[in-house]
Amino acid sequence: MRKVVVSASSLPAGRNMSSQIDYLQKVGNYGADMYHLDVMDGNYVKYKTIDFTYLEQLKEKSSLLFDVHLMNVNTAKQIDKYIKFGADIITVHYETFSNEDDLIKVLKKIRKNKIMVGLAIDIDTNVEVVDKFIKYIDVVLILCVKVGKGGQEFNKSALNKIKHVRALSSDILIEADGGINSTTSTQCVRAGADILVSGNYIFNNDMYEAIKQLKGKNG
Repeated sequence: MRKVVVSASSLPAGRNMSSQIDYLQKVGNYGADMYHLDVMDGNYVKYKTIDFTYLEQLKEKSSLLFDVHLMNVNTAKQIDKYIKFGADIITVHYETFSNEDDLIKVLKKIRKNKIMVGLAIDIDTNVEVVDKFIKYIDVVLILCVKVGKGGQEFNKSALNKIKHVRALSSDILIEADGGINSTTSTQCVRAGADILVSGNYIFNNDMYEAIKQLKGKNG
């Protein structure tokens, strides 16, 4: 069985820096492998969250890998800031690029800076768009809910997307994000996911037990 990685979403901790630090340190102590920085600009999606200024400070407080998920317009203009402040993975959204050549340039730039490259697709996007970019990326992030809001119910159509990407490559990392709990995590892992992004399930329950369940049931 593939090793399962748990990436705790920053979303439930809000925009208060002390809350972010407290949550980050707790999930690190309780067994999370990565911190999933959900970055929303209030334009591509309705809500505005934390940004690169948080990344710089949070990196100083934890040895976890930082998994930056950019849900922004004008992504290309912001990449440098996340490179500078220490992202370990930078994931951009297919839907935020009107030109595929521009997307490829951004993917190449991330890789050139020795950072893992991720490509995310929203729940309504045809998974086959990933096919032509597979050689430029290390991670495919499959949204299991509509992008932009925490606490949504898991959409089972994501499972076929995970299966499609796994059939494309046995080496690519697949990240499942949205509605991940003790039940849906197992479904995602069976479909081929490696990384489970979980926010509310971890934040609103006993964090240690929630992370243990995600890893223990599937790892």
